[in-house]
Amino acid sequence: MIDSLPEQIKDIFEDYRKFVNENNNDNYEKEWNIQGWVRDFRSQSEFAFISIYDGSISQTLQILCEKNKLDNFESLDNLRGATVKVNGIVKKSPAKGQEIELVCNKIEALGLVNDKTNIILAKTVNLETLRNHQYLRSRFKSFSYIYKIRSTLLKNIHKFFNEKNFYNLDPNIITTSDCEGAGEVFTITNIDSNELIKKVKNNEKIPDNIYSQDFFQKQAFLTVSSQLQLEAFTAGLSRVYTLNPSFRAEKSKTKRHLACFTHLEWEISFIDLNQLMDFSELLIKNVINNTLNDCSREYSELNKFISKGIIDKLNNIVNQNFERITYDQALIIIEENKKKIVKMFSKEMTLNDIPSWGDDLGSFCERYICEVIYKKPVFVYNYPKDLKSFYMKLNR
Repeated sequence: MIDSLPEQIKDIFEDYRKFVNENNNDNYEKEWNIQGWVRDFRSQSEFAFISIYDGSISQTLQILCEKNKLDNFESLDNLRGATVKVNGIVKKSPAKGQEIELVCNKIEALGLVNDKTNIILAKTVNLETLRNHQYLRSRFKSFSYIYKIRSTLLKNIHKFFNEKNFYNLDPNIITTSDCEGAGEVFTITNIDSNELIKKVKNNEKIPDNIYSQDFFQKQAFLTVSSQLQLEAFTAGLSRVYTLNPSFRAEKSKTKRHLACFTHLEWEISFIDLNQLMDFSELLIKNVINNTLNDCSREYSELNKFISKGIIDKLNNIVNQNFERITYDQALIIIEENKKKIVKMFSKEMTLNDIPSWGDDLGSFCERYICEVIYKKPVFVYNYPKDLKSFYMKLNR
């Protein structure tokens, strides 16, 4: 079969490195055709330097344009932010810190940015601005790094579960169950809401069985979790997982609440609690470690400007054994440190919010245990019966 996909910048770098390794020299010269977007442009009287990227890797490829070789040299300044097609010879770059460059034979604009106030031409754009320009996110380094890390993370998750003989399933995301009250649900319906509004305005009674007229003839939701269906699958398949989206309708706009998110869930037959914690710890460490290695360049850039300290934080997770404490032990720690916890989260809680036996620990107390007491991830087990699902195995 013929691979007819266009060549990418990643192909050029890999071909160059392969040549250097096989020939033990860097006398590389090869003609390439490449397409991409212009990130940077600078010019001198006889030369212009254009950096282009195509998303295949985080590195850009420098295009060396010589005035005596290009008929359109004087108009190259119009290519800022443009989509271009380039033909030229790739060779080792004489510039320090730059592996290769492409000496341009021909450069053609496939699409120009005519509005010179367009944010695509800005050197830097803060993340908040990009929230309102989602269609441009991938054109900026910050989000392109994040998207690449996310893609690699998903790849490594699938690889890990595949190596452990799991089945990847995608249970229905439309459900008539709220999965044991796991969160506020979004209702889906094909009932005309405008008609309902008219009835309310006209003081007309809305039928109690309104959803009997709906598509499913009952009230249906977007799922908050695929857990229940995975538990049914595991009864015959032993090991299953999903990366289905889940949906939560909590009326909160904090960074800890998402209306829709990719939800990794797994179920395993014939194991005990310690084996489950062993497996979960191994999964997290394996996936983080492999993604750090695969995306070292992206993490390095994010560590400098966007998420300072992210590499140390992730390495700290990988290089330590997770702590394991019981619910009772967690409550003792919280009681002994309650004043410090309240001081640390003074804007969010008071002493009245400190949990008693039978209460959920709460995210702030959990954070204190992880970040201050142990400085690493912590498993808490042996919760009170009333805090767990009805089918969970009781302690003997």
